[in-house]
Amino acid sequence: MYFLIGLVLVGAVLLVLNAIYIRTPYYQNQVRPIKKFQDGLPDNLDIMNTGSNYAYFAIDWTNVNVAGFSLASGAQSLAWDERLWKKYHSHVKRDGIALFVLADLVFLLSEYPSAKSDRRYYFFMKPEEIPRYTWWQAVRYRYLPILENWRNVIRCVYHRGEPFVEQTLSLAYTERASDARITGWKREFGLPDLQHRESASHLQGILLQNMALLRRMVDETRALGIYPVLMIPPISAVLNRKVSSEFVDAVLYHPLRKQFSDVPLLDYMHDERFQDYRLYQNGDFMNAEGRKVFMPVLWHDIQNCIGKKMYESEKNRCYSFVYPDTHDNSD
Repeated sequence: MYFLIGLVLVGAVLLVLNAIYIRTPYYQNQVRPIKKFQDGLPDNLDIMNTGSNYAYFAIDWTNVNVAGFSLASGAQSLAWDERLWKKYHSHVKRDGIALFVLADLVFLLSEYPSAKSDRRYYFFMKPEEIPRYTWWQAVRYRYLPILENWRNVIRCVYHRGEPFVEQTLSLAYTERASDARITGWKREFGLPDLQHRESASHLQGILLQNMALLRRMVDETRALGIYPVLMIPPISAVLNRKVSSEFVDAVLYHPLRKQFSDVPLLDYMHDERFQDYRLYQNGDFMNAEGRKVFMPVLWHDIQNCIGKKMYESEKNRCYSFVYPDTHDNSD
């Protein structure tokens, strides 16, 4: 009897703490990117994009008054791009556009090692759509997030976080953030540096798998009567200076030349219009001012590409802002 009473009391306290925790800015900042999925996607979209944080912070279709939807909600692999695209592509009208956003190291990532990286998908994907789904994770992530970490109990009272606000920060901060990004990439991918072609040679198998995955997405998209477009997002000059053209060619441009010469590519990585660090929150994620400058250019270029009917003629393919011809064109 006492055990049952104690269990009820513990459960009641847990529910109260959980109700408090999910109202903290700390928690709200985590679920803010997925609210759009929970609200439901509109139909008859002109365009839908995939992508990770680069796309999440760079793309806002309301800036250009276009019926579009971004599937980006945070750090995301191409494998998850494909799962989300398969789930939601029916919301794009026939003759619409699929914009596949490719971050610089996108081909080097298969899946994030930790199942915790799947956390946000528990809020809007079905169990069978999440490869590493477990019922316990569903309870912890979606229904009782207070259980995710004992620190969440403390966050109910202290360290509750602040509402997320995008900021334009100093050049010094951008330098530090860019250095941290390089350090993080080296650790995450086991890279000795981001300067030499061979630095990522140990990831060649993953690169080939991702190329095949993207090829499948492109071909299936065309079969649906939807136009695929590839886009490399802008990065500030601060971060660009820390990664060599030789390395980027090996992990991104060479694979694109080799397998996707039939797909329109919009490349803004080194575009002079978007090199100013003040357009970014760090070295590579755009802020509101960045989106305001970038989105009209992006939409204009997409329309220009589609209008050229690039699939019908070799000379009409659209390659805007392609990386300089300093690349090794060998296979």
